[in-house]
Amino acid sequence: MNTGRGSPPSLPPPIKRKNLEASVRRLLVPPLPSSPLALRCTGVRVGGAPQPPRNPPHVERLRALGGAHHCCGMAEVAGAGQLIAVAVATLLAAIFLAALLGRRRRRGRSSRSPSSPGKAAPVDGSGVADGEGCDGDGRTDVIIVGAGVAGSALAYTLGKDGRHVHVIERDLTEPDRIVGELLQPGGYLKLIELGLQDCVEEIDAQRVLGYALFKDGKNTKLSYPLEKFHSDVAGRSFHNGRFIQRMRQKAASLPNVQLEQGTVTSLLEEDGTVKGVQYKTKSGEELKAYAPLTIVCDGCFSNLRRALCSPKVDVPSCFVGLVLENCQLPHANHGHVVLANPSPILFYPISSTEVRCLVDVPGQKVPSIASGEMAKYLKTVVAPQIPPEIYDSFIAAIDKGSIRTMPNRSMPAAPHPTPGALLMGDAFNMRHPLTGGGMTVALSDIVVLRNLLKPLRNLHDASALCKYLESFYTLRKPVASTINTLAGALYKVFSASPDQARNEMRQACFDYLSLGGVFSNGPIALLSGLNPRPLSLVAHFFAVAIYGVGRLMLPLPSPKRMWIGARLISSACGIIFPIIKAEGVRQMFFPATVPAYYRAPRPME
Repeated sequence: MNTGRGSPPSLPPPIKRKNLEASVRRLLVPPLPSSPLALRCTGVRVGGAPQPPRNPPHVERLRALGGAHHCCGMAEVAGAGQLIAVAVATLLAAIFLAALLGRRRRRGRSSRSPSSPGKAAPVDGSGVADGEGCDGDGRTDVIIVGAGVAGSALAYTLGKDGRHVHVIERDLTEPDRIVGELLQPGGYLKLIELGLQDCVEEIDAQRVLGYALFKDGKNTKLSYPLEKFHSDVAGRSFHNGRFIQRMRQKAASLPNVQLEQGTVTSLLEEDGTVKGVQYKTKSGEELKAYAPLTIVCDGCFSNLRRALCSPKVDVPSCFVGLVLENCQLPHANHGHVVLANPSPILFYPISSTEVRCLVDVPGQKVPSIASGEMAKYLKTVVAPQIPPEIYDSFIAAIDKGSIRTMPNRSMPAAPHPTPGALLMGDAFNMRHPLTGGGMTVALSDIVVLRNLLKPLRNLHDASALCKYLESFYTLRKPVASTINTLAGALYKVFSASPDQARNEMRQACFDYLSLGGVFSNGPIALLSGLNPRPLSLVAHFFAVAIYGVGRLMLPLPSPKRMWIGARLISSACGIIFPIIKAEGVRQMFFPATVPAYYRAPRPME
């Protein structure tokens, strides 16, 4: 309103209560500077320097009249709002931390006691019963059932690679067996590769440099082809129990390997995946142990193999074991094989003063030891056929009465790939112990498995790990199947038979090996595990058969000799082809055609 020059200034219109409350509300809760309008209201010029806020005239009048009073009220309200915000934030943080800690506590309880009533086993299988892993914190990577040659060597190998291993063995005292006492040079090389060569030291082990064959008063010596190897490389023979105890001590020396005495009664499965084992401790307490991978190595009498393979166990014969004391063998540091009737006899040193004698008795029944029939059989049937140098020691061992027997088992590998579990050792694959190849196969398998697992850090994906480890069954085949086939074929060739063609094959084998040179070096390299090639085995086997036919044709062939020669070839085919078929022709001779052969390791996680 215009006024005259001398008129007093006019007052602003009266302020209404409603306008006053709105103005105060805008002052207490200023708009967020998210738009040009808000920026202008807070005193910020868009694209320029800050400007003081522009308030309506009535607000300026209000501030002029009672600014101090209203400023104090706004400060109190703002302080109260900040306190409320801090309190709410603190409460929310406390609730979050309590929830997080509670979740971790529940997860810890479930991993420590997966077998507790009302609680499910951990999904990843990484827990151990009652929280007792090999290092006490439930971080077991692998459970190994059995601590024999395969189990102990595997525990040390995986432990050395940083795995946490829990080994459960039925009896940790020193074993007393009559087999598993001869380690071929090929097996000794695997022992070196695994870092276990010192396990044959300090047990009075004897170096073995080859074999000597005896038949009908003649003998021939077959030495291992060791010229290209270090002077320490040779076969080793020893007490089986002493060797196993050394390997157990070696494994137990690692802080991440736990050896426990207990009897595993069953595998724990969940939706087709093995999560661990249930076992009974030495005190009789039933416990459960969990790990992402369980490896069963519980020997030839395994009670767990049926869940993991299709066992077709054959018992062609039994061994009768004796220990000859203070006996000098005809050929020092050599194993001795007598081609006796009805089946072979073995002699080899197991200490500096003891020689093991194993008499093969065909079939599953042997003469009774308690009634004296066994002693009579050994003295009347076996003793006349052994070399005269050891006859007296043999009779003395019979009279001493320490006669033991053991069935000889053979079983081709027929696994069922199962997530979370694996079979190894004699629980998985057996062959006739005539050639002493069992430990060589077991140690070779451990090297293959070690190389497959080494790139993997996480074993918890059971299905992917199972798929990946199918390559194990293919990669092991060339070595294992060669030794298995040789053992089965040699046992049948070396055993006497009423079939004239089979006897001709037996004589041809002895004469072929007696030729020396390539004729003996090739077969003995196969036997020793130094050159386990399937094609070389088949070539030498049929070379023996052809050599036998050639002997029959000299000096002049006749219809009878030609007939025997034809039956000899047929007999050779009947011996070796069923064994090869059981081992798997494709895996044995053409492993590169099996898809699993090319399966690459998963990326490290």
